[in-house]
Amino acid sequence: MINRILVLSITIIFTQLLSAQDYVDIIKADYATVFGAGFENNNSADTNVNLLDIAVTYPIVVSEKLAVITGVDYNQHGLDLIPNGEGVTLNNITLKAGVAIKHSEKWSGTYLFLPKIASQELHTDGDQFFFGGLALLKYQKSKRMQYRIGAYASSEGFGVIMTPVIGLYYLNESETWEVTANLPINADINYRFNTAVAVGFGFQAPVRSYSLKREDNIPDLYTQVSSIEAGPYVQHSFLEKSVLVRLQAGYSSVSYEVFQEGDTLPIRLSAIEFGDDRNLLNPEMTGNLFVRVGATYRFHLNKKKD
Repeated sequence: MINRILVLSITIIFTQLLSAQDYVDIIKADYATVFGAGFENNNSADTNVNLLDIAVTYPIVVSEKLAVITGVDYNQHGLDLIPNGEGVTLNNITLKAGVAIKHSEKWSGTYLFLPKIASQELHTDGDQFFFGGLALLKYQKSKRMQYRIGAYASSEGFGVIMTPVIGLYYLNESETWEVTANLPINADINYRFNTAVAVGFGFQAPVRSYSLKREDNIPDLYTQVSSIEAGPYVQHSFLEKSVLVRLQAGYSSVSYEVFQEGDTLPIRLSAIEFGDDRNLLNPEMTGNLFVRVGATYRFHLNKKKD
């Protein structure tokens, strides 16, 4: 309870509105598979990891300095947590609610509250309900360059995770090179050959947890999910760059560690786990190659101005 109050006291934000970017991604959906992720000390068993991610964001403009942010994210993971085990499906629903504020000519920020349910079975009871969010201030260095600084925080099954965020957005004058970075959470760099085709390199390193199915005579469990996913992609846009389709391939260092509920960390700072003396209940996993296909509906702000 104390950990959840701590997280609720942290200012939370969202990362796109009121930025150097002249667009907002209203709907994003993608599906990925990590092929044959293995288990340490076991060469006879592996598992495909299937990942579904859907994000909906709807900003409501109140004035030129204020917008209300609403939306919902859903992700699903399907895999075996133990060698030759029964497959499990992990679900996460996150609500997004907050405001984006233009503080001055140079400074802006977006403040978002992110309650979520994360479990094998979507229930709101016990430790399946969590709070989290991202706080980011943005400094407009120039028309095409923006610096970002903030923090991510979330209550999880393993305790509290806090991650300082440093990033930028850059678009060159010819609008061929675009860089978006919110490190160490995610980053993207791409080159546009023309208005329709672009190639790039994407990186993301999510950390989250899911409560596992409650069963009689078995202690309640959770799985801690952390991975580093990186690889090149090709992207094609349609309908005046309003619909984007992307195909990406690369390497994912998947990790799904199972622990008993109540077996937690004092705190996790980004990838660093302090005082980790937990009892791991399943074999550690090894990563492998992944393929991801996705589509985005993008609303261009400059169209709104026309």
